[in-house]
Amino acid sequence: MSLLQQLVEIESPSSDHAACIEVQDVLGELLSASGGRVERSAGSDGTPVMVARFGAQRSPVLLLGHVDTVWPCGTLEERPYTVSDGVASGPGVYDMKAGLVQIVSALSSLDSPDVTVLLNADEELGSPGSQDLITAEAARSRCAFVLEPCGPGGALKTRRKGIGMYTLEVTGRAAHPGLDFAGGVNAVVELAHQVSALASMTSGETTVNVGRVDGGTGRNVVPARASALFESRFWTAEEGARIDSAAHGLLPVDPRASVRVTGGVHKAPMERTPAVEALVELAASCADWELTEMAVGGVSDGNVTAAAGVPTIDGLGADGGGAHAVDEHVVLADIPRRAAWLAEMLHRLESMSELPSVATSARP
Repeated sequence: MSLLQQLVEIESPSSDHAACIEVQDVLGELLSASGGRVERSAGSDGTPVMVARFGAQRSPVLLLGHVDTVWPCGTLEERPYTVSDGVASGPGVYDMKAGLVQIVSALSSLDSPDVTVLLNADEELGSPGSQDLITAEAARSRCAFVLEPCGPGGALKTRRKGIGMYTLEVTGRAAHPGLDFAGGVNAVVELAHQVSALASMTSGETTVNVGRVDGGTGRNVVPARASALFESRFWTAEEGARIDSAAHGLLPVDPRASVRVTGGVHKAPMERTPAVEALVELAASCADWELTEMAVGGVSDGNVTAAAGVPTIDGLGADGGGAHAVDEHVVLADIPRRAAWLAEMLHRLESMSELPSVATSARP
């Protein structure tokens, strides 16, 4: 628990590389003491990435975590690390510094497990710099465990939606609305038509959200430019491709205006394959509680490993709540319990040449 407090009290927003490295340093020292061979690298945009390799590295299990949080430096002054009735609160305690403690604790109890730990510092930004490094490690791994917080009641996350991220730019023609209204082409009006078209793409559980719009220079000018930021969320790659095609196929309602869409599918969905089902059964057989699973609309680095074809289960972190919110908290007693659970899974996988077959693993 002292480690959890130490990590929370190092404020590490994604934008502060030095602070994120400080968290990696603390964890790197502990992982090295447990037999890990620590490597430092940087993502394509300079984001710090730390890897610790254990064992023979023949077919390692990949453990994923991130050291960055969404909270700016100074948050700790407003909401310091506190413990009350067995619950710890503070910025980043749940998402996901408790999961980092679990990784260290689990590996300290094992003798040279065939494991790779990757800790990045830009997950809260969508891992733009570290994604290629994650993909490379996934390609040499037998499966991936993501130590993001669990779902309600301790549920594993076995499906995640994919996400597409886009920018829509509309170009019209500026004019004076009193002297030459007809000569103008109102980019804001055209944008409104396009926003309506984007909203109509939502179908069932596939959603399109326009999150920000900008345009115009003043009330007395027919605006020449307008733009919007939007995203799509989808359960299957086919749905992601459908929205991507429709978004890039948008045409102006006013033929004098031009419409340009940039962006695309940012992360493929994390789908529940038979190999994932086998991992769920293994996880259930190692738990001393009734393990449940769930699907969530948010994305994580588990989407990256799944897209690389690696069986992935997510949400192995401790129970709590308030991710990205002022009431962020974690149940302290759940951290050692789930650390021991992770260690047991890694121990059993060590003796398996292949992942367990579906419906063959039994509870002890």
